[in-house]
Amino acid sequence: MNHLVIGLGGTGGKSIRALRKLIFSEQRLSTQSAPSIDFLYIDSSREMMSQTDPSWKVLGKSVQLSAASQLQITGEDLSSLLDNINNYPGIRDWIGSQGTWKEILGTIVGEALGGQKRRLGRFLFARRVNEYKTKIQTLVQGLQSNGDASVTFHVIAGLAGGTGSGSVVDVIAQLRNTYPDGQKYRIMPYLLLPDQYPQPNWDTGNYHANGFAALTEINALSAGAYKPVDVSTGTQMNAKDPFNGAYIISNENENGYIANVDTEVPGIIAEFLFQKIFVAGAVGLTSIARMENAENGDGTPETAATSKTGERSKRFLGFGIKRISIPEEEIKEYLTLSFAQQGIHQLRFNNWQQALGYVNESKNFDPNAVVRLADVLADWRLSDDYLLLAESILGSDDPKRSWKSLVEEWASVNPAFKQLAQQQEPKTWITSLSSFFQKRFDESYRNLGVKEFYRIKGLSKATMAKEIRRLIERDLLEQWKNGSRSLQEISKIIDALSAWLQEKIEQNETRVAKIDSQLDELRSQVASNLNDWASLGVIGKAFGKRDNIFERQSVLLQSLYIELTRIEAYAFAKLLLFEIVSEIRDLKVTVDSLTADIQQATTQIAKSLEERLIANSAADSKGHMIRFYEPVGVRSAIKELAINESFQSAHASKIRSILLAKLGDDLSFSRLHERVSVVDLVDSVTAASEESALAAHANMIAESNQRILGVSILSKLEERYGSDSAALRLKIHELVNQAGTFLTINPLERDKVAPGIPTGSQVLVAKTVVMLPKAANKEGFIKELKDAFRASMSGDLEFIDVENQQNEITILTIKNLFPLRMVGILPFLQQKCDQRLAANRDRMEMEIFTSGSLQSYPGLFAQSGSDLIKQAGVQILLGLGLGLVVKSRGKETLMFNSKDADGFDNPPIELGSSVLNAMTRLDFGSVEAITSANQQALEALTDPAQAELNIKAIVEESKAETGNDPASSDYQQLVECAKLSLKTIREAAA
Repeated sequence: MNHLVIGLGGTGGKSIRALRKLIFSEQRLSTQSAPSIDFLYIDSSREMMSQTDPSWKVLGKSVQLSAASQLQITGEDLSSLLDNINNYPGIRDWIGSQGTWKEILGTIVGEALGGQKRRLGRFLFARRVNEYKTKIQTLVQGLQSNGDASVTFHVIAGLAGGTGSGSVVDVIAQLRNTYPDGQKYRIMPYLLLPDQYPQPNWDTGNYHANGFAALTEINALSAGAYKPVDVSTGTQMNAKDPFNGAYIISNENENGYIANVDTEVPGIIAEFLFQKIFVAGAVGLTSIARMENAENGDGTPETAATSKTGERSKRFLGFGIKRISIPEEEIKEYLTLSFAQQGIHQLRFNNWQQALGYVNESKNFDPNAVVRLADVLADWRLSDDYLLLAESILGSDDPKRSWKSLVEEWASVNPAFKQLAQQQEPKTWITSLSSFFQKRFDESYRNLGVKEFYRIKGLSKATMAKEIRRLIERDLLEQWKNGSRSLQEISKIIDALSAWLQEKIEQNETRVAKIDSQLDELRSQVASNLNDWASLGVIGKAFGKRDNIFERQSVLLQSLYIELTRIEAYAFAKLLLFEIVSEIRDLKVTVDSLTADIQQATTQIAKSLEERLIANSAADSKGHMIRFYEPVGVRSAIKELAINESFQSAHASKIRSILLAKLGDDLSFSRLHERVSVVDLVDSVTAASEESALAAHANMIAESNQRILGVSILSKLEERYGSDSAALRLKIHELVNQAGTFLTINPLERDKVAPGIPTGSQVLVAKTVVMLPKAANKEGFIKELKDAFRASMSGDLEFIDVENQQNEITILTIKNLFPLRMVGILPFLQQKCDQRLAANRDRMEMEIFTSGSLQSYPGLFAQSGSDLIKQAGVQILLGLGLGLVVKSRGKETLMFNSKDADGFDNPPIELGSSVLNAMTRLDFGSVEAITSANQQALEALTDPAQAELNIKAIVEESKAETGNDPASSDYQQLVECAKLSLKTIREAAA
């Protein structure tokens, strides 16, 4: 069987999201047994349609729908369309008054969404109906490609809003119009009623009235009393059996449990669909489908009081679901998130503590000592040799590695300079030696001269700073990668490095000042030595004094030019250091931003962890899910895995590898921050953690035979109740009593007897299906369980053995064959609708009904005595206006005159002495006869104004019967009937 789930509005979207998450999480289903399923989400809001919406994720993996499975129905300009309404036949005949719409649209700020205005929701859908039909047909063809032509359409909508509630009738009607075979193409709506006490700001006026209006239209559609127009063409659709059966859903179940409409109800709908589609489908359970098709009783509608015209459909159902479960997915998620928490703590702090694991706090270490290590500074090219360019920072600067330290640079040329000088005239040795040193300083030092060399290299200081930053970043990233440093430690190291660089800049200034003083001394010594050379006599030259002065001068010149070069080098280094500081500050910002992302991810993971494995609350016993396990024991077992250092060290390494694999060849914190958002971080960590957690769990089973996943619910129940059958029966009795449908029933309507309600027909037929795990070694206990269920309930009970569902027992309760009048909240919704209409009937009917008005549809309630009196008053006054009801001659009696099928007069019927008297005397048959005659007369009416005058005169005349008291209840009731009569005449004349 193929299934297409169609979600309308927020309720539909949330239910699809919950179902897709559930399907994704249920790994026990094999692809061979899983049915074909697809989805279409229709909404006027973009809120849940983004491909990056994190709410669609399960442990880091998105189950978001593709664009092919989404239809956004917004952005339409109704005002412009109204100005040219005749060009839109699919909308023209139901859209309503242009003036009223302009008043409504004037209250809308921004884009026109459904906004709790059902007719506006219908308009938005109508403008996208062709796209809807195309998408439906494409999705159906895709499903049928498996060779199975049958499709079940599951249509989910909330009835309180504008979008889902406003489009649901057309969505269903278009499906049936396209796929008329109700057996081959089953249509199953799931309709969520407005909750009586909505959350703050949910009710903007029409909340409850919308629910009553939607139920009125859906009932009329099912009963055959409403045939909506095709909003794409304007032609009337007349599909038989528009849906097989519609589930009516309340947020309150029969036992008084109230589920959260926003967060819990979509999950309940999703779980029921999952059980029906996947579990029941896999075991061939057909009884639910038979109930949905009303094959277990009489599904014909209840009728009008005196005719066989169907008015109140009985093709409605309610469901209840109760799961007694070891929450395997929740346990698995908790285990995964525990590993995720450990892994992300390691990334940030790398602080392992016995009995705690990786903790969320820094560990003590001295980052200042790290950045002052000679080998570290050399690796980062921050030692003096690099800063002064004794060694090249950029590999392209000195590819042959020919540069030497500043001392070596000048010491290496000194012997050659002396030799060259001594080849000159002896008297010029010192001056020649000085010129050689000066020329090298000015011109030939590294082929440029000292000043020019450092000037040109200064032009590349930013590039050099970036290279240093790259080396530092890569080294620190490598330490983070191999787990030796945490991100917090790296941040502290960068802080320490920034402080060291500032110190280095200050030290350079001190060194330059010291060199300046040394230069003065050296220059003085060079000058003094030069004077000694000049004063040499013949004797001094003869006895070697000249050689001594020359050698001393070479040493002094070498020292002088070393210091002169240092002055330039330190000036360059200072500029370079400023550039490096800027790069390191930028690196610090990057690392801190990454740290903040990890902190945010840590918070998200911690929050997700806190939401899981919460101990059972009192409400759980009444809710749809009972978690049958010991949270404390499970948490304890998971903690043992989470503080296993070998597991967690390997796991953290895996996380780091996954994150760094996203960077390609550009391994840097900057690239990591650019490529890995908080969302990516949480997703990557969680995905890696799931794999690590399951591997650790498998290891735990192998070593200690301790298991927290794959635990049998039957085994746990047998442990608890296997030796106490009385306790087991008591527990099952409690569960059965609490497994009520999510729909309250009005007992007064359930037991009501009235015209149009067939006597003896079955209503509210109930069936319970218990899905038990199949276990070959538990036959005895399973029999005991089944006996306990049989003893706890009467009625239709069916057991299903499920092969791949070892961790839970599911109880499904289905009730069908009931009219909407039995829904417990319906009188409240009707009251709210009446109040809304009373405020401004014309406008409110346009807002809450998608077509026509309340009078356009059969009532949801069977007619009572008060209904009969009101209907009688309307029809008597209408008959008086049309001339069918007259005063008899010579008597103060109202007589009803009519003709038979051949046009001859029927015998007159005496109605009563006055309108007020006749209203209380007529039976349903008489009212029906007058109504039929009035309808024929209205079709031939030529003078509506006179008819209205006749009615007004009769009302004025009748005032005397009430003591001429306009405030009397009888008179007010008569006026109400008169207004409805006038409305009928005006509608007929329009």
